[in-house]
Amino acid sequence: MQVIDNCEELFDFAQESRAQGLKIGFVPTMGALHRGHLSLVLAAKQKCDLVVVSVFVNPLQFNNPLDFERYPRDLARDLSLLENSGVALVFSPSEDEMHPKPMQIGFRVEGISEGLEGKFRPGHFDGVANVVGKLFNCIGPATAFFGEKDYQQVKVINRLVCEFHFPIEIFVVPTLREVDGLAMSSRNLLLTPRARNAAAGIYAAFSFGRGLAIQNEPSDEVLESMTNILIDRAGGEGAQCKVDYVAHVRGESLEEISLFEDGSRFFIAASYDGVRLIDNIGVFDK
Repeated sequence: MQVIDNCEELFDFAQESRAQGLKIGFVPTMGALHRGHLSLVLAAKQKCDLVVVSVFVNPLQFNNPLDFERYPRDLARDLSLLENSGVALVFSPSEDEMHPKPMQIGFRVEGISEGLEGKFRPGHFDGVANVVGKLFNCIGPATAFFGEKDYQQVKVINRLVCEFHFPIEIFVVPTLREVDGLAMSSRNLLLTPRARNAAAGIYAAFSFGRGLAIQNEPSDEVLESMTNILIDRAGGEGAQCKVDYVAHVRGESLEEISLFEDGSRFFIAASYDGVRLIDNIGVFDK
């Protein structure tokens, strides 16, 4: 497995690989890898000839500097996991390599990025689009792999690919969950034991909401009940819980809707003892 830290070497590697007729699968990450990330790598290995993984904590995605500083990092462990998974190349650049200062040109994302996370994290999806766009340009993968947990991000990337005509297939891998339903996330490493137990309330809220949706209960009442589950579960564990949103949206446009329909999804964003988690699930998914 090769490990490089500059865009020129990355471009050369990708160009030589494509010249040999090899299909590149690309998995962008911010490190602190877990089994969810490795499921993306596995999907890439199954669909492509070789896999490139980026490990870069992108500062443009953080509107809170303290959140950026505390984001978990363990490059040595990440590299060991990726080597054991059969990755061909890991790109782990510095901030200056990815974002020479001052940036004067970049992507701006509107529309689908403005609700949900976009409302609470201004500029977040601009930062996502800028770093992913640069990586797409350097690598030129046949397929890029993203997790369903970051569903809104996937929609932004799809829009980026469509509007800028990147010849790249976007492949979405289902969310991997712990036994109690908590979505696997790098941020889970920051949870205290009581916050970790409380965070299982996210999936409990989803499960309860889906049951009510099948009974065609009013959407506003369903969302209120889900919110109460988050708060009550946290209170029972002695953890502080701040709910940013519990939402029901149309799967394609992400607009909030009142009637349950095929393809609609529940979204939750909540903080437990200061650690913010996001998750989503299809209302009628099996």
